[in-house]
Amino acid sequence: MSNVITEAVKLLQANQAIKAEALMRPYYPANVNNTQFLHFYALANAHTGELLLGIDLLKKAISLNPNIAEFHHNLAAIYRQTGDFKLSEEHYLTALRLKPDYAEAYFNYSATRKFNADEPILAELERQSARTDLSDEDRCFLGFAAGKIFNDVKEYDKAFSFYEMGNRFKNATFDINRFRNDVDRLISVFTAERIRELAVLGHQSSVPVFIVGMPRTGTTLVEQILSSHPDIHGAGELPDISSISGTMQQHSSPKTEYPECISCVPQKVFTGFADAYLRRLRTFNQSAARVIDKMPGNFIHLGLLAIMFPQAKVIHCRRHPLDTCLSCYFQRFRRGHEYSFDLTHLGLYFQEYERLMQHWLEVLPVTPFDLHYADLVNDQEDVSRKLVDWTGMPWDDKCLSFHDNTRPVTTASNWQVRRPMNKSGLDRWKKYDQHLNPLREALAGTTQSLN
Repeated sequence: MSNVITEAVKLLQANQAIKAEALMRPYYPANVNNTQFLHFYALANAHTGELLLGIDLLKKAISLNPNIAEFHHNLAAIYRQTGDFKLSEEHYLTALRLKPDYAEAYFNYSATRKFNADEPILAELERQSARTDLSDEDRCFLGFAAGKIFNDVKEYDKAFSFYEMGNRFKNATFDINRFRNDVDRLISVFTAERIRELAVLGHQSSVPVFIVGMPRTGTTLVEQILSSHPDIHGAGELPDISSISGTMQQHSSPKTEYPECISCVPQKVFTGFADAYLRRLRTFNQSAARVIDKMPGNFIHLGLLAIMFPQAKVIHCRRHPLDTCLSCYFQRFRRGHEYSFDLTHLGLYFQEYERLMQHWLEVLPVTPFDLHYADLVNDQEDVSRKLVDWTGMPWDDKCLSFHDNTRPVTTASNWQVRRPMNKSGLDRWKKYDQHLNPLREALAGTTQSLN
């Protein structure tokens, strides 16, 4: 049995939850009292979207052995996704009581609510962070946890120094020249003429809606608003389009890398990938008129999307450059986004993102809907109505009470989107301005105002 669990854990670590669940399922009846099996089977189910089953399995494991901190930590994480923050907090605190040096639990607990200055966790975080026997990973978790909580209590200099610690100990590496070269190649390959030529091979479905942009620009909020509509389903951040771009070169003759391969793949490849992607969207919802893929990084693939789905709607989310970059710097991304752990890299990456978006605006047959986060916050109803109209759907008042939407939210914004619209995310950078010189210098060529 330990072999099955070991293999399932490897699959979960590789983001292959569906395979992990399928591997473990036949062994479940014989392991209903095996806490280790129940724990990982719960995670496999939760990661495939079966959150309630994940909760039941973890509660069963806890009833058999209530003193394992990881069980409580992972149950808290699932409750957080479902929006049950009271139970989430309860189980994070139990995990920390059982294991007071559980750095990852401090990090995840910090995201469940807003903290006050008189809470004991502030002193505890400082005490834990000062330890000399910490691993880099634990130092990273504690840095982001303390940064979030000291930001809550408006101790901004202290918050920034902790965020700096968290980012430094992530030990991320990023090659801006490689990314710059990738953008050059995309601009060179995806001309207006080539997109127009190849778009006739795409699928004419109007089901997909793509929300793109830099992370932390309101993409989760926009998806929450739209998916509150009875005919629009939010599928979350899907890796599929990136996978398609990576697989496309296998179909080219002669073998050519993406994006250059788009001019030497058989015509049926575009249709085949489009059909497969639509089938994937339908696994989330069989009947919705629109299904949203809110993977922000799909801004890289807008040329490919215009070919595969000429009728699809694209929404481009934007926010003040300093707020965007600072919010990325304050976010411990689980995977990818290596540019986000250094202020200079963030600014340089933002410049390349902006350069590529400018190209798309010049060559795409249909200009994406340009959504400014500040406009949405300041005029919720007007912008929400325009968003729904852009998708081609009739207006529904449920879109104004998006915070009542009970759909699971798996991104870092899952607490914010459960609350009514507020302006706390606007001009946040001003509280940290004295620390932002490296970012300002890296953003020096941006076309947007930094004031």
